[in-house]
Amino acid sequence: MSDLLEEDLEFRGGTLQLSTDAVMPESSETNRTVTADTPDARTEAPANNTEATAPAPAPAPAEYQVFPRYDVPFNKENIKDFFTFRKGVVEAAIQECITVLLFPEDGEYLGSWLLTEITLWDNEKERIVLLTSRLVMTIKYDFIAMKQLDFKKTYLDDLDTIVLGELVYPPSSLVPERHLRGVRLMWNKGEPLPLKTVWNPFSQDVPFLTFASHPIFWHKVSDGTPVEEKSTYDMETFAEKLQRAIEAMSSSACCIHHAPIVIQSYVGVTSLLHNKTSMGFFKVRGKFSF
Repeated sequence: MSDLLEEDLEFRGGTLQLSTDAVMPESSETNRTVTADTPDARTEAPANNTEATAPAPAPAPAEYQVFPRYDVPFNKENIKDFFTFRKGVVEAAIQECITVLLFPEDGEYLGSWLLTEITLWDNEKERIVLLTSRLVMTIKYDFIAMKQLDFKKTYLDDLDTIVLGELVYPPSSLVPERHLRGVRLMWNKGEPLPLKTVWNPFSQDVPFLTFASHPIFWHKVSDGTPVEEKSTYDMETFAEKLQRAIEAMSSSACCIHHAPIVIQSYVGVTSLLHNKTSMGFFKVRGKFSF
C-alpha cells in the first residue's frame, strides 16, 4: 500500500510538472501584455525604455465652441469703435432691460444676449435679446445714450418652426456668401409672406426673427475673456437655451429643424452698403458717434 502511494505521488508530481511547463509560456505572455498595457507595469519597466516611462502629455483645454465658425467680421481695430466693446456697457444695458421690461407674468428668466438681428431686407441690427420660459423679447437699445428705444415680445406658444443653420441666399442671388450661421424663429405656419410685407422695408408684420452672433463674439477669444461673458454674444448658446425652453413646454407644437436659412435677397446693394458701414450698430464714426 505504501508503495502504491509513493508511485501515485510520483505520478501526480509528474503531472504537475507537465502542467506547469504548459502554462509557463502563457504566463510569460500575460506578463509581457501587462508590462505593455498597465500603468503599474510601466513604472516597473527598465529605465532605458524611454517610450514606456515618458509621461503622457496633458490634454490641451478645449476652446469653447459649439459649432465651427466662419469668417471673422471686422478686424480688431475696427471692433474697438463699437460702444458695446467697452467694458461694462452691455452688462449695464442688459440689467436695465431686465429690471424695467420683465414682469412676473412673463415667466422665469432664462438668459440674455447681445446678438445681430437680420431683417427681411438683409439689414444687420444690434439687438438685446431676453429669453424667459414664456417669451423672447427683442430690444432696440441706444448704447450711446444708454436708454431703451423699442422692444418686441414674441411668445413661445406662437412659434411653429425654429430653423438653425447656415445663412444662405437663393442660387440666382448676386449677393456674396455670408459664411455665417444663424437661427430663425417662425410663426407663419408655413404660409408665404403677403406682397405688402415683402415689398415694404418698414413693415412690422414680418412673422419671423433671424439672429446671428454679434461681431464682438469673434474678438472675445484671445484676450482671456471668461466663457460666460463670451457666450453673451453667441447665437449658438441662445439657440440651445431656446430649444430647451420649447421642449419644456408641453403645450408647444414647435418643430426644430437643422437646415440652411434662406435670405431672400437677390441684388442687395442697399443692404451691402448698410452692413459694410455697420449702420445697424452704435459705434464711433470719425468725429461722430451714432
